[in-house]
Amino acid sequence: MKKIVNRFQSVPVIAYEPWSGAYRGSGVIAQAYVCEYRNNLIFEVHGLEHLVAGTPVAFTDRLRVWDNHLKAQLDNVLTVAHLVHLFSLGFKGTAFFTAQEESGSSWRFLLEWFRRFGGQTDNLIVLDTSPFPDQKTADMYDVVLRHRDANAQFHADTTSLLRHLCIKSGVSYIFKDAYIEEQNQSLAQKGLDPQSIGSTELGRIIAASNGFVNGSTLQIPTSGYHTMDESSALVSNQAFHQILISLSGI
Repeated sequence: MKKIVNRFQSVPVIAYEPWSGAYRGSGVIAQAYVCEYRNNLIFEVHGLEHLVAGTPVAFTDRLRVWDNHLKAQLDNVLTVAHLVHLFSLGFKGTAFFTAQEESGSSWRFLLEWFRRFGGQTDNLIVLDTSPFPDQKTADMYDVVLRHRDANAQFHADTTSLLRHLCIKSGVSYIFKDAYIEEQNQSLAQKGLDPQSIGSTELGRIIAASNGFVNGSTLQIPTSGYHTMDESSALVSNQAFHQILISLSGI
């Protein structure tokens, strides 16, 4: 909560009817703070005083293209857009859109599907954004791969396939786990605590299924994670799309 409390000052929001999506008013976040008594995050919003309790309120966000970058709250809508576009180009495979990804619970629904209908697989490709501390660092590579996360080792052959497609297509890439481990070596030399290599949806499903469902991940590097100014380079999105095209055989 302390990490995000200052991210949303003066951000516009909109209220809506949860069942129909009908408009119920708009406002602006005046301030946000952590309540010292309840230890939860409080948003003070001007302009929505007329709402009844329980009315959903969402950020009013608009995609902007500036300095060869996409800017908006991109996670997770950016990878959804890439998949929808892939189908428009003739993709005949299967894409999964799972609920509760932000709370780390989406793998449960996916594992249930594979156990009931799909069977064992080593070829699950999980698409995501990958946050970096600033735009300069995020722009250093076109796409992000992983050997593993904090939960499990990813499927080596599938990871190698993604790496091969990057090399073949002239797409620059970085392994996020190796990047964090390198950062941790520098932190250790300074006597600072290490960073986690991250917990992903794929790692959770691999660990929970004992490898029954396995695969690898392909990610778009971003900066400004979970803000209205989350940023992703156009060249990264073009490279990401190119790898998806190669994978799908379109």
